[in-house]
Amino acid sequence: MLDQRLKWAFLVVALIFAGLPIAGIILDLLTPPHIEIEQTGSEAKLVRDAATPVEPVKEDMVFIPAGEFLRGYNGGGFDEKPEGRVMLDAYWSDRYEVTYGAYQAFVTETGHRKPISRYVKHFDKLSAPTQPAVYVSWEDANAYCRYRGARLPTEAEWEKAARGANGLLWPWGNQDKLGAANTGNPDPYEYPAPVASFPLDQSPYGVYDMAGNVMEWVADWYQEDAFRDTSPNPKGPPTGSFKVIRGASWGTIGKETRLTVRLKMVPDFRDTTIGFRCARSSSEGLNHRGDKTS
Repeated sequence: MLDQRLKWAFLVVALIFAGLPIAGIILDLLTPPHIEIEQTGSEAKLVRDAATPVEPVKEDMVFIPAGEFLRGYNGGGFDEKPEGRVMLDAYWSDRYEVTYGAYQAFVTETGHRKPISRYVKHFDKLSAPTQPAVYVSWEDANAYCRYRGARLPTEAEWEKAARGANGLLWPWGNQDKLGAANTGNPDPYEYPAPVASFPLDQSPYGVYDMAGNVMEWVADWYQEDAFRDTSPNPKGPPTGSFKVIRGASWGTIGKETRLTVRLKMVPDFRDTTIGFRCARSSSEGLNHRGDKTS
């Protein structure tokens, strides 16, 4: 009789423990998301109290003239070397990162998959029309740019648009400045800011948010020693396993926010720290959807 009771007691305990994960999932779905503020040393990054602007951002492209620029940085990691001057043809670059509002219009018109959904953590903090579109794969970004009659920038185009002809390490100069860009270091935004919210994070060509806000997909396949190729208009290797990501994001902590840092990821990866912008060769002009000459 005692053995029978022990068996029943064991069964009840096993059922309780088995149900805990399911109960946790249900509780998590019913509980409003809690914003955790990451600490950097003794300072906390603030959450912006003011309402995020909801007016749509007009697509705006900046003309980058033909000429050489300084690519790479000998003081950086192995894949940032060697420094060298590279010649690029003229091209157009988006002034702003592609916004969530613009991407949603693309989704509505084409039926392409949504960038994020309410199941993504902190969806309500990532989905304002003026914030950069995040949680997009390389394929998603490429499809959007093609929809606009554009393309993703090459890695060299991205770097020139960010650093100018003389190779600045940050858009504002060669020394980092706390709060000058939306990174994981202290500044007024906990998550992606509306595009162009940081006046100092503007390149010599007038391109915004290259040192912060979101990391950005570019066209090239990743190659560790790609900077050894100094031929004009480099496009990286013809194939590979990883695509290049450039720039820092709202979650990047520390000093590795300089414009020469190179990252890599598989093309179908999606994350709330990764977005993109588009580019176009100068010969293609700007007679396309929503683009404005600057």
